[in-house]
Amino acid sequence: MINSSIKEFLDVLASKEPAPGGGAASALVGAVGTALMSMVANLTVGKQKYKESEPLMKELLEEAAKLQKDLIKLIEEDTEAFNKVAAAFKMPKNTEEEKAKRKEKVQEALKGAANVPFQIMEKAVEALRLHEKSLGHANSSAISDTGVGALCLKAALCGAWLNVKINLGSIDDEDFVREYNEKAQQLLNEGVPLADKVYEAVLESL
Repeated sequence: MINSSIKEFLDVLASKEPAPGGGAASALVGAVGTALMSMVANLTVGKQKYKESEPLMKELLEEAAKLQKDLIKLIEEDTEAFNKVAAAFKMPKNTEEEKAKRKEKVQEALKGAANVPFQIMEKAVEALRLHEKSLGHANSSAISDTGVGALCLKAALCGAWLNVKINLGSIDDEDFVREYNEKAQQLLNEGVPLADKVYEAVLESL
């Protein structure tokens, strides 16, 4: 998927194929939001007017590049995680032994399917922190791109949460479910207001 053209990816996303789906889409939009951070930084570095901001922008560029790479990888991983769940559900269940084995593999796959979008949530919040750090230091001509980046990352964060939540609903391990619910809520509690803060700051500056 990650080597597909934008059109090819969207065509598959729009088809009746169940994967890639919302999780992969969340990772993609997160990568877009992170790329916009890099764009804004690149448009700031080398400008005499923003010379004092250059060290910060170079630091943000380095961090954004890593996050973008991670999010692109998670596009593929989310699709793979779904396919593992689908494969587990197709396992035979004719005997008690087969049923037990199938249940074990389904639960294992569901945990993987919850973990991948959770990682997307983590990366989205990290990228939002970069956008916040850039406020007041980046090229003002590209400030609208900072706002778009924040909106993309908010969508990635909230979209990934939906994919975490739908998988948690089928997991029997109560400790696992509780842990992921709590950690995800912490990310939402930080990330959503952060995205709104960046967006509002951009809006006020226009």
